[in-house]
Amino acid sequence: MDSLMLALDLLVLVSFFAVISAIRDHQRRRGRPYPPGPPPRPIIGNLLDIPKGFSWLSYMRLSKKYGTNHVVARLLLTERISGDIISLRVFGRVIVVLNSVKASKDLLEKRGDIYSDRAVLPICEMYVFFYVGTLA
Repeated sequence: MDSLMLALDLLVLVSFFAVISAIRDHQRRRGRPYPPGPPPRPIIGNLLDIPKGFSWLSYMRLSKKYGTNHVVARLLLTERISGDIISLRVFGRVIVVLNSVKASKDLLEKRGDIYSDRAVLPICEMYVFFYVGTLA
């Protein structure tokens, strides 16, 4: 009887932490969904889906299988297009894979300020501007 109560207590505790983790993840993303990807397994997520060799080929296959977009054509026909972005979960972390040059340039060059974690240092910009200005 005591071992059953202990197992039940442990189950409640693990469930509580799983719910708290899910709530924090949802708040951090502000309700926005992640890009499509293969369904994760419990605890390890997509650890077994991450390729060890020839990763570009494996990610392209995953992109064709899971990263699809549905586009409604003029005649209300749906056409499947290979997606450029997929996401994988490993031990609660999300890994986003960009599969095309267009997606990489768009997200990392054009909108890099949004996605980078580096702080903007105005003193560096002023120093470079001042230094270049004195040489001319």
